[in-house]
Amino acid sequence: MREAILITSIGAKSALLERVAEARDVFDTTLRILGADTDLSALGRYIVDEFWHMPPLNMLSFEALLAYCHKHKVRYIIPTRDGELLFFAQHKKLLAEHDIFVFVCESEAITLCYDKLKFYQEGGKEWCIPTSQDPHALDTKRYVIKERFGGGADNIALDVAKEELEGYAKNLNEAIYQPYIQGKEYSIDSYVDMQGKCRASLVRSRDKVIDGESKITTVATKQDLAKRIANFVEKFSILGHSVTQVLEDQEGKYHLIECNTRFGGASTLSYELGLKSFLWFFQECHSKALDVNISSKKLTQVRVQKDLYFES
Repeated sequence: MREAILITSIGAKSALLERVAEARDVFDTTLRILGADTDLSALGRYIVDEFWHMPPLNMLSFEALLAYCHKHKVRYIIPTRDGELLFFAQHKKLLAEHDIFVFVCESEAITLCYDKLKFYQEGGKEWCIPTSQDPHALDTKRYVIKERFGGGADNIALDVAKEELEGYAKNLNEAIYQPYIQGKEYSIDSYVDMQGKCRASLVRSRDKVIDGESKITTVATKQDLAKRIANFVEKFSILGHSVTQVLEDQEGKYHLIECNTRFGGASTLSYELGLKSFLWFFQECHSKALDVNISSKKLTQVRVQKDLYFES
């Protein structure tokens, strides 16, 4: 049996799966691609070599995960969902002892980014958007209200008046508040190598956002912002791929919103331009030099659904 790459929480992430396959074809064409999800009907199961109906993490022991990896000759694991990153980070070193490499940063960086209040308090108050559990502590008339933990798009409400906050807060597990600022949103894809050096940061504008994900995104020439983000991800050792969200207000001031410590839905645009995170991860696992060559093309990416056909 040939060695394999295991990608978890594949859902309908066809573009991500295609980029991993592209990296595999450059690095080692013999590798199999396994997809895992707790949803038996996950659409991604149709575009991987083998599918694992994975149990929920609260029912998956390290021993069971390791047994699966040994049985299926898994050499690399790529987690893709925010809620599973900490689980894999906590087991990263133990898996490495069995020559199984996980594409995830350390637990401290994940915890910092997953907790949006902690992110403000410890991640850089000098430009991080003010965040509080008490809306009265913020100097603003309009608010953003969201969950303290998890993805930024989870139950978020924008441009909310103070008198409306209580109604929104009832639907959240642990609400946090931020000032609502009008401006241009950017995502910055970065890659920090295993020595802690940022090898690339690429800025793209979020032109059309649906459910927190950029469906239309365009490369932006913002070298000052790219450098600032590179310094940020290096400072907090956010290894591997990360996606940082920044808002530029109408006066040109940047406000750091959040950082996701994984490959994002629209990160495929950055991959297209040379920020080849999956390939670099495979190469770093074997101490190979990274060939970093970022294209200067100004591309726009439009994410649309695609039909696939299989003969029964």
